[in-house]
Amino acid sequence: MPLDLRRRFLLPLAASSAALFLAAHGTNAAASRPSPGEREETALVPITLSAGMNPISDIAGTGRDGSIAQLWRQNNKVRGQHVFLVKVGDVAATLEGRDQIIDAPDVGDDMIRSVRFARGNHAGRATLYMLIASRDIGPSPYDAAVTHIQTFALVPRGSGGGDAFAFAPVRAFVAAAKYCHADAALLAELNFPLSPLYAGRVTPTGC
Repeated sequence: MPLDLRRRFLLPLAASSAALFLAAHGTNAAASRPSPGEREETALVPITLSAGMNPISDIAGTGRDGSIAQLWRQNNKVRGQHVFLVKVGDVAATLEGRDQIIDAPDVGDDMIRSVRFARGNHAGRATLYMLIASRDIGPSPYDAAVTHIQTFALVPRGSGGGDAFAFAPVRAFVAAAKYCHADAALLAELNFPLSPLYAGRVTPTGC
């Protein structure tokens, strides 16, 4: 089946089926979850992005509007990656000094690195969150892999405030379970909903 038809018909079906399965059966990774008192992510509201520019009102809780640009970079016939650019006003926010944030879908059903966005509270202020799940893949990206979970909050950079903003680390841990799809890890570990384009297997680990 051509890739465009696969994205149009099979991916939404997989996402719907996976959500129903995981809601009914739960996950097998509860042991890796931090204690409830440590989880700011429980109140996060997912942001569904469209291709191109996505305006976000009061993006960092400072009264300034911003945006998330979602772009697609094609590497070859079957592989590519999303490139995200977050701005507060006209100024790009950074993650570890970089203003371009990149995921790694591989061929879609074995996502290596997932980057997701949400709204939530951090240090008493409503702001933008970014959640990243990264799999340490071996020779085959389809095999279950150790997965790192990270959450970041968009905050003013430096005590002086000003126009500069950056994603500050909120929490990071290694999941106890191994995963075959990074989005499945975010659902199991943080109860963060699957992407509408989820194309992994219909199991708690995506394997």
